[in-house]
Amino acid sequence: MALIDSRPMYRQRLSDYFKKSAKFDPITSASSVSDFYNILGRNEYDVVLCGLTPAQEAVQTLLNELKSRSIATKIVLLAPLEQKNTIFQGLCHGATAFMPEHLPLPIMEQRLSSHMQDNYWLNPELARLLLRYFGRRYTQARKDAPTLSDTERDLLEMVSEGACQRRIAEEQKAEKKHIRALVGGILTKLHSVHRTEQKSTTPPTLQHM
Repeated sequence: MALIDSRPMYRQRLSDYFKKSAKFDPITSASSVSDFYNILGRNEYDVVLCGLTPAQEAVQTLLNELKSRSIATKIVLLAPLEQKNTIFQGLCHGATAFMPEHLPLPIMEQRLSSHMQDNYWLNPELARLLLRYFGRRYTQARKDAPTLSDTERDLLEMVSEGACQRRIAEEQKAEKKHIRALVGGILTKLHSVHRTEQKSTTPPTLQHM
């Protein structure tokens, strides 16, 4: 487990808590992207908590590299929900989840543990951003770019309207575990499409969406 955050007191608080947790490996912490690279080496982490803003190019590069090293790595952004555009940037570059940075630590631990079991979820605002992203005309026109299935699109539309997991599972006649796995599949497609766009065009900003 790794933690990257520039705030000393916050970083120490999380480090002290997770060092005592039996659910995670010993935690490695760094205050910046450059410090993290100094200790990264060939290491692979099962989960990386990132409190640095994904709006920074260096952070985007790091997220991409971590995901390219191992698709199993869970990258969790720690940010206020109000920063939804910034959070979405992080998801595009490889993050797999986000959590409010001031979430009580026992709840954060519980959610991280659930996420490590391949449980994924979104809130309505991020679901709307995903629908807009995949709905862009030139993304749909690319033959090699993954697109959303009808089931995935229906799921995002229901989440965007505020539907809970239980209601979605009932309407789609599926278990909640299957619904959470569908969200994970959508994020995998997002990462793939975004990587393709980075290689072929200038990455679009949310202001152009």
